[in-house]
Order: sequence, then C-alpha cells, then structure tokens
Amino acid sequence: MVAVELKTIPGAARATRFVHVQTFGCQMNVNDTDRILQVLAPHGWVATDDPAKAQLILLNTCSVREKAEQKMLSQLGRLAPLKEHNDELVLGVAGCVAQQEGAALLQKVPYLDLVMGPDHIAELPAMLERMRGGERRIAETEFYKRKDFRFIEAEPRLGDGASTRVSEFVTIMKGCDKVCSYCIVPFTRGREVSKSHDMVVREVERLVAAGAREVTLLGQNVNSYGKDLHEGGGPLAARVPTFAELLRAVDAVPGLERLRFTTSHPMDAIDDLIALFGSLRTLCEFFHLPVQAGNDRILDDMRRFYTVADYLEKIGKLRAVCPDIALSTDIIVGFPGETEAEFEDTLGFLERVRYDSIYAFKYSERPGTRAAKLGDTVPEAVKKARLAKVQALQDAITHEKLAAMQGRIVEILVEGPSQRAARGTVPADGTTGGGFQMMGRTRSSTIVNVPVPFGEFWNKRWVGRLATVEIVEAKAFTLFGRFI
Repeated sequence: MVAVELKTIPGAARATRFVHVQTFGCQMNVNDTDRILQVLAPHGWVATDDPAKAQLILLNTCSVREKAEQKMLSQLGRLAPLKEHNDELVLGVAGCVAQQEGAALLQKVPYLDLVMGPDHIAELPAMLERMRGGERRIAETEFYKRKDFRFIEAEPRLGDGASTRVSEFVTIMKGCDKVCSYCIVPFTRGREVSKSHDMVVREVERLVAAGAREVTLLGQNVNSYGKDLHEGGGPLAARVPTFAELLRAVDAVPGLERLRFTTSHPMDAIDDLIALFGSLRTLCEFFHLPVQAGNDRILDDMRRFYTVADYLEKIGKLRAVCPDIALSTDIIVGFPGETEAEFEDTLGFLERVRYDSIYAFKYSERPGTRAAKLGDTVPEAVKKARLAKVQALQDAITHEKLAAMQGRIVEILVEGPSQRAARGTVPADGTTGGGFQMMGRTRSSTIVNVPVPFGEFWNKRWVGRLATVEIVEAKAFTLFGRFI
C-alpha cells in the first residue's frame, strides 16, 4: 500500500464532512487519490487520516497483482465494524479492482456501498448526493470513449495557493493499447486516451506557479502520448504533438527545475525521445524502461513485441547521448513455462545492463488475460527462489553504484525532512545518520539525506530549493551528504 499524505483542503462550500482515502498501487493511483480529494473539497469534504472520524472511506485499489486485491479485501473487513457506529458512513472502493469487478463487488462484499472506476472520479460528488437522496449501493465503472475527457475534468489541486509538494504528478493520458499477455491494465484503465497538449502545459504552469519545482508526467505508456488524437486523420490530427514535442513544451515552462515521466514501453522509446536526454535542460537523467524478462521466447509469450537485442540497442543509444543516465526496470519471474535456463538468461541480462534499481515481482495470474490461458505452471516455491536471486543480484549492483558516489558533488532538490526525521527516529549522535535530516533527490532519482543543525529553520528555508551537496557516506539504498 502506498502511503499517501492526506491534506486538509480549504474552500469548502458546505458543512464540513470528512473523507479517509487509503491508496494501493502505483503513482497513477496516488495521483487519482489527489484528484478524489480535489473534486470533493468544494462540496465540504476535508481529508482525515482517522477512518473512525470519516463519513466517507474509499480504498483506491490496484489489481496488477493478486496480493494487492487480497490486501484490499482484508482492509474492507477491518473497516466494516465502523458502519455499526456511524449510520452516515459510506464505504467505497475505487481504482482498478473496482473497474475489474464492477457491480459484482457489491455482491461479494455486502457492507460495501460504492464502487467507482478511475474514469468516474469527477462524478464522485454527484454519486454521494444520489446516496444522500436515498439511492443505495452505486456502481459506476463504464469506460469513457476516446476524446471524452470527463475522466480528467478535475483541475490541479493547489490548496490555498501554495503547492504542498515540491514534486507533483501530472496525468497526461490513461489506458494502454499494447495488451501484453500478463497485464490487466487494458481491462482496468481502458484504451489510450490523451489529454490535449495545451491542457498538459497549462496544468504544469499552474503547479509551478503554486510552488512545485519538479513534475512527473504520468501514463500507463507515456511514450505513445497523442497517438489516439491522430485517429481519423485530417488537418487537426496533423497538428497533434508527439510525446517528444510535449516534453519540449513542458521543458520551456518558466520556473520548472526538473521533469520526469513514467511509465514507458520499449517499442515506443524512439530515437526522437532518446535524443532529448542529451538536450533538454529540465529532463532528468533517469529512465524507467520495463523489460520484464531477458529471454526472447518469454518476451514473445508476454506479447512485448521486441527482442533482447532490440532493447539493448535502445539502452546503448540512451547511454551514448547521456552517459550518466540512471536506469530502472520491471522484472517478472516465474512467467508460465519459464525454464531455469530462461530465468538464467534474465540474470545474465541484469548483469549486462546493470540497472540502478529494479522492481521485481513473481508472476501473478490475472483473470481475462491471455497468459491466464497458459496456466500458472511455475511452482510458487520456484518463483520465490527466483525472485530472491534477482533481488540479491540487484541489491549488490545497486550498492556498488551507490558506493561509487562517495566523494562526488551532486545537486539535490530538497523535498523536506527525511522519513526517519519525520517519524522522530533519528538518533542525535553526531554521525551522518544522526541529528535532524533533510531529504532530497539527485537528478538521477537517488535519495540523499543531509544532517542539518536547525531542523525547522532548514525545513522552511530549503524545501523546494536546489542545493549542492558532497556525498560522504553510502548505505544500503541511501546516500548521506553534507551541504556545501
């Protein structure tokens, strides 16, 4: 479950009501939670981190892996007793599990009141009014068609005029047309639908004007941005920008310091996009490019439509235009039919590419996908062992890369107190791990903790600023530095 900071949003037009949102899954879900809070705010809803205080509890869900669904159902069971003590409580499920299960989820969970797919966030206030008017147990999960932009009606959440985060997400598209054999995203997020170029740029401008210094453009496959807008041809389609052109336009927004994007598909990582890593001022030297496996037969069964050689060619081009680029990827172990030799190919691939970080998972059969017809043929114990090998190999590579950073001078964007400082668990022992710490990220997305002498003073003075630091120590997955 992704930890999401729930913020009070001023400007409520009605008597205050409280909403509690728990978020599972990826950055898209985190961004959807922001939009949920944003559309509710004008109707008198204020976020709370106390579910017992809420009149509305939403679980914003992920269905990419079975474990996330199980967590959601378990959490619903823990929350159900609150309804016995609060007649006004609406208990709802949003996100990908809601989209996948639809009204059937209401039958599966008798105390559930609301099921809402990602396309219907803008309609949430109206749904709640319908329930206040007497309608019981609502399920809204129909996909909107292409060029129907209701799924993105919500404006950027700017609070009282100052952005509450140094780094913000901007959704530029939703859905995916690739239909990889193992992936349920096309069934839970629908086909690709892009925001207009002007809408994206305006949203970035508003966020930067409100205090954001870094923006991450989001989509299930951002590299294919705009392709749906070209459908039908004609003079208008000819003027639709590509993703590379959108990046150039966002890069030109005054006051923006850093630009990132995720997630990408290797098929659409074309030369025009790769070349930008050596030319755009704000585009950070970091690229998350999912490969999934290091064996051609497995990639073919996954319907990834590229070979290991194709992928390595793109990595070579990236490193040619940007030698210091940090790379991350996704790896699935235990795909149906994966032999030990094919798994060893993936280990060899990781050794060859030497990513800075990876996200590795055991294959999880998803209903309705093509891979589900293959059967879950790799025993769970074998999957577990293979995952452990992948993680151990990457941990060693990551530690080696971090250790090589010691003594280097880097620039970080200061985001706020370190997580340990925020939890009050930092020992004041005078070491690099002690005292009050501020946290920032390098352009390559590595976290750097920096001890500071005056906690609140540094917090107010440095959050949102670029700072030069010297790396003085490297630990497992974190760097420690000192301000210069």
